[in-house]
Amino acid sequence: MNKTTKVINPGGINGSGKGVVNTNSKDIKVLRDVIREHAENQSPEDRVKIELFSLKLQMESYINGVTPSKIVSTGTFLKEHLKAIKVKNKVFAKYIDLEESNLSSIIQGRRKINIDLALKLGQVFGLDPNLWLLIQSKNELLQVDEKRILKYQKYRLEELLKKVS
Repeated sequence: MNKTTKVINPGGINGSGKGVVNTNSKDIKVLRDVIREHAENQSPEDRVKIELFSLKLQMESYINGVTPSKIVSTGTFLKEHLKAIKVKNKVFAKYIDLEESNLSSIIQGRRKINIDLALKLGQVFGLDPNLWLLIQSKNELLQVDEKRILKYQKYRLEELLKKVS
């Protein structure tokens, strides 16, 4: 008895998780065209919303990921947010009652975001203010060098308990 294998979808999209997707298949080309057409028909407001949502996901991914290959400052994320909404630094600084030079220092990574600014950024961009502060904290920990880490190794729970017993 001769068995033949029936190919369910010769284009390579079947959702089975097996094999490689043929990116030149008719199905993939149609999907690309549908996505492209949908993107072209979006309003400018929808494009901004999508860009801001994408930035939120990038920020969350940065926080939840393992040690990144490159540190991304809160200022870099802020710069991308301002770019997405097409607002100049000067206008934004004035809107949130911040000196333009301070905003510039934050964007360039020379100045930290404080709680007040995190609350303002959270309100303006619809993000949890903790997101901004968590990125900043993660970066500060990543920047601690090995010599400083060795300095803290003497602090151990066992040693503390010996002293109090």
